[in-house]
Amino acid sequence: MSIETQFYLNNNLLLKRFLHENPMYYKYLNRDPRFVIELSKIMKEKYKITLPDKIDRFKDKLDMLNTFIDIFN
Repeated sequence: MSIETQFYLNNNLLLKRFLHENPMYYKYLNRDPRFVIELSKIMKEKYKITLPDKIDRFKDKLDMLNTFIDIFN
């Protein structure tokens, strides 16, 4: 694995944790250091931290708040 990739992983702790949980991706990183960009996308989808996921969670919270308001009225 290249030094730049290692620095990138050390600076991005969430990605580093994902890599430790899914060691099969080490092989891909060793072969192609640019895979770290794709790995980041995979990690965001797996941990549900993409923009659509965040919007869905926000919507769910608003719905829950609306339900509480309806109950208390």
